[in-house]
Amino acid sequence: MQTTVSIPGMHCAGCKKLIEEVTFEFPDVKHVDVNLETKKVVLDHGEDFIFDQWKTEIESLNPAYTVHSPPAH
Repeated sequence: MQTTVSIPGMHCAGCKKLIEEVTFEFPDVKHVDVNLETKKVVLDHGEDFIFDQWKTEIESLNPAYTVHSPPAH
């Protein structure tokens, strides 16, 4: 499964590394791509990935990190 979100508060390589490190603490994540230019994060994960738990963890790292989910279709 794949989930794409935007985190407009990311601004540097340190942000990218921190988000990657925390994301890989979630055992169901297979791959993460953090793009600083587009401010997008693409998560490849299994069915048991708990998005809300990941979002809470990321947003607790920095007040500037607000995870914006893609619009529902």
